[in-house]
Amino acid sequence: MPRAKGGSIPPPRVNVQPGQWGPISTLNQHDVLSGRGGRINNHPGNIAFRTIVEDYKHEYLDPRTRKLEKAHVAARLVAQIRSTNPPGRFLREDPDNAGMYVEIGDQKAWKKAGQALREDAPDVRKEIDEHLVTTDKPVKLRPTPPPPPHQQQQQQQMFQ
Repeated sequence: MPRAKGGSIPPPRVNVQPGQWGPISTLNQHDVLSGRGGRINNHPGNIAFRTIVEDYKHEYLDPRTRKLEKAHVAARLVAQIRSTNPPGRFLREDPDNAGMYVEIGDQKAWKKAGQALREDAPDVRKEIDEHLVTTDKPVKLRPTPPPPPHQQQQQQQMFQ
């Protein structure tokens, strides 16, 4: 990741606000649901989310990855889900409307991603440490991508 003068990188930029699209009644296969239980764990979007988390875990848990870089890893994971077609959303059940869902927004989605990336951390860190003993390749970091065009259009319409 390119660093700004002084060696620091800017934090990820929030693109999706909590509740952004109002109450949502229909879920799609890429939506990631917040909460607990078998129904949520077995939702197709949550299954895909856990698979994608595995792709980012080593980079996130690498001891050379700094705290702000970890935020960018989580933001990239969220951006990947949001860039699917149809776009994945990070949702929670709406406590005021039975059967409805609301968007949790980027910041809570990043926290959810970070928590998922830390699952089984001791085992993953052990793998990383063993790998670092044999090779000392640097972690390659990619900047957080901008939101997909359809989200940019939605955001522009909302703020007009």
